[in-house]
Amino acid sequence: MLDKHIPLDHAAEIIDCLGLTEAQTERANKAVQDIVRTAWSRLPASQRPHSPEEYADHIPAFDWALLFEARALSQAGRGAEACVLIAAARQFRAVHPDCN
Repeated sequence: MLDKHIPLDHAAEIIDCLGLTEAQTERANKAVQDIVRTAWSRLPASQRPHSPEEYADHIPAFDWALLFEARALSQAGRGAEACVLIAAARQFRAVHPDCN
């Protein structure tokens, strides 16, 4: 089952477009959850929410979908495209920091 934070409509489209298997989808989902837990653990204690779940609740849906798509591309053997997607997202965020 997908993490509750990943928008289902986006996930369904990504899974369909990439032709992901159930195993690939599960690995991509787990990888996204691991990324979020790692990001939470690297925050300074004074800025860290009480739990990874609380931290996850504050991540915009767009970012969850982006992370899932990047991990799904990687699971589909398209790692170079995942890197391009993340680089483009970083550039977009630099220009439009308030967009979600």
